[in-house]
Amino acid sequence: MNDERTSTTHDLARARQELTEWVDKYRQLRIGDSSWVHRSFADLVAEHGSFFPPARWPLNDPQQPGHCFKAAREYAERTGWAYVEGFALVPSLVPFSAFEHAWCLTDEGLVADPALPDGLAAGYYGVPLSDDFRREQQHLRKTDAVFTSDPSNPLAGYNDLVLRTGLPHHALAPSAPAR
Repeated sequence: MNDERTSTTHDLARARQELTEWVDKYRQLRIGDSSWVHRSFADLVAEHGSFFPPARWPLNDPQQPGHCFKAAREYAERTGWAYVEGFALVPSLVPFSAFEHAWCLTDEGLVADPALPDGLAAGYYGVPLSDDFRREQQHLRKTDAVFTSDPSNPLAGYNDLVLRTGLPHHALAPSAPAR
């Protein structure tokens, strides 16, 4: 048991480090100019996000691979869980093992990923959003993604307004963890 706990702690530390390195690399891909508060989605996540360890999918419902933004929105609405947008780390996906992703946080603060099958993700780094802000942005953008591009509506692109002006005070989930 002790070896298992040490291995898990080591694996989480490695996942946190790798995700942080990926986010730092993605920060270099800038879409805005120097007047923008956040010049990229990764910059916003680095500034306001937190690392979350993976957890088992807590429901009996089937997960929906390839539809993370839609599935996370649906489960946030259905369960009251916080919607989170950021990056997931799946080490088996080389060379790009970190990618833009959405998931939920349960009332206990555990990851509930309605799109990635259990055991794939080594960690998550993202921004938990308040329900009001999430709904407002999804309605304005006509897409399930709040900050980033959504494959179901590629014309929506990135949320330039939030990247340009920053997060409003009501954007973060009330129970968002301290960094």
